[in-house]
Amino acid sequence: MPKPPGPLNFFTGFIYTVFFFTITLCTAQEAIQGVIPGWSFGEGDVITGFQEPKKIGTVNAEGHFKIPLTPDFIQKRKEEIDKNPPTSSADKTSPFMDLDRVFRRRGGSIVLENAIQPVGSLSNVGVYGLGSMERQELFGLLIGASSETFAESVMSMPSFKFTPGFLIDWYYVDKAATIKGVTTEESLAVDQKETFTNTMEYDLEFQPGWNMVKYEILSVFEDRDGRTYPREERYVSLTSLPGDFEFVFIPK
Repeated sequence: MPKPPGPLNFFTGFIYTVFFFTITLCTAQEAIQGVIPGWSFGEGDVITGFQEPKKIGTVNAEGHFKIPLTPDFIQKRKEEIDKNPPTSSADKTSPFMDLDRVFRRRGGSIVLENAIQPVGSLSNVGVYGLGSMERQELFGLLIGASSETFAESVMSMPSFKFTPGFLIDWYYVDKAATIKGVTTEESLAVDQKETFTNTMEYDLEFQPGWNMVKYEILSVFEDRDGRTYPREERYVSLTSLPGDFEFVFIPK
């Protein structure tokens, strides 16, 4: 299961309604863009970031948003860091994790090829913020998912209300890479008494540049108190968007 996007600070104090909107991809994956129905927040920014929020796209007064998928993303990000080096020793670690660390678990038969290389992403576990950087205001969140229910379960990970479904995110690599296989591990429920077997399947083939990846929960385990946990999970590379994919907008 992807790690929770806690440091974003976009998730606190939300009472929300959910809107769905269409999404399109520009030619050769140049950008992610779409229109949010009933948009009433005016012009704003698409925002991401852990320690410090950063503008990565725009949304206009009519609700049309655009997130450019920058070519040579890793090299350009490294050049930005060289121009503005971090002052804190805690911030001097690499901004990129290796591909195998982002996706791979131990405890199974996994085939890796070129997986020890940096991987870049614009979102935080598939989640983007919409707001105004100038006014330091957050309008709400975007998450690309199979349904409103699945998006809500991802946004409230500590509640353990997971449901079958999927989310989609975009990852950048410089070289072609492969991660394939299945891992299995025994997991404990919150009460530390019940156990269940969790499996993760990988069918990932990365090409140089931006790649679409689907993370999917195929089935869940329910404990005696009604909490649910991912039981069968899967990562799959995509070349086109599934027909049942939607971006969910969650207003603040």
